[in-house]
Amino acid sequence: MRFAPYFVARLAGVQAGAGSKLSYRTVRSARRGNHVIGEESIIHCVFSFDRPDAQITVGKRCFIGRSHLVSAGRIEIGDDVIMSWGITVVDHNSHSVDWRLRGDDVKKWHRGEKDWTGIPIAPVKIENRVWIGFNATILKGVTLGEGSVVGAGAVVTKDVAPFAVVAGNPAKPIRQRLI
Repeated sequence: MRFAPYFVARLAGVQAGAGSKLSYRTVRSARRGNHVIGEESIIHCVFSFDRPDAQITVGKRCFIGRSHLVSAGRIEIGDDVIMSWGITVVDHNSHSVDWRLRGDDVKKWHRGEKDWTGIPIAPVKIENRVWIGFNATILKGVTLGEGSVVGAGAVVTKDVAPFAVVAGNPAKPIRQRLI
């Protein structure tokens, strides 16, 4: 059976706003979590829900290329956001920095278990009209202010002011856009 490059969300059993299009890989990964997708969005990314109560919301008229959104808590994306390909957004550290707390992680995964003790989790918020370039990484607890731009390959570890342009690793402001 051949699949079209997009599925209309309601036909695939995924709740999304009218006119939104989701790729097959998005539909498969979205079914495992709590999510809301706004109207007229085009989504190619993979959603990973690391805990049952994790949430990812995507606003209206967004485009998310072949990227990866990983949530154990909450990732919130506003309206009119453009995210290129290769982007990773993650709202947690995944593992404890203390070896004693992460030493049995792989053994526990084999049993379908995960111990979140000592693992920081903080929501990520991407406000309206943000543009994120390819291969950028947005880490836990970050807010990207309205209209901000994240350069290709940037690693964002701190909040970005509205209408700021950031780049680098770690990302630093390189200029301020006019509204």
